[in-house]
Amino acid sequence: MPAARPLRLRIGELAERTGRSVHTIRWYEAQGLLPTVPRQGTHRVYSNRHLEWMELVDRLRQSGMSVAELREYTALAQRGGATLAQTRALLQAHKAQVEARIAQWQRARRLIDAKIAFYTEWIEQGRRPL
Repeated sequence: MPAARPLRLRIGELAERTGRSVHTIRWYEAQGLLPTVPRQGTHRVYSNRHLEWMELVDRLRQSGMSVAELREYTALAQRGGATLAQTRALLQAHKAQVEARIAQWQRARRLIDAKIAFYTEWIEQGRRPL
């Protein structure tokens, strides 16, 4: 079976596939959050790599990574093998922050669950629980 042909997308097509606006994609590029985009004449040509990278950027942003950290991560990743240890360390530090945030959310959820149980008991018993 022949290898899959790489995608060659223009910015509008990338926007459509990612659900991002053309303006947002240009902002990502201006901020250094996307790997280098080759040009064909005057047009940027995006690939599978850019699609996957935008998914990664979205996940990292959703998990609380700052734009500055994303910029650093992108720069390190583009430099390749020479920066593997730094890239891994950056992601390990971010993972630790994510895990701490998850623990905070779990504590908050337990408190909310306890309050729901309190009000459920009050409603069912017709009196305030002790």
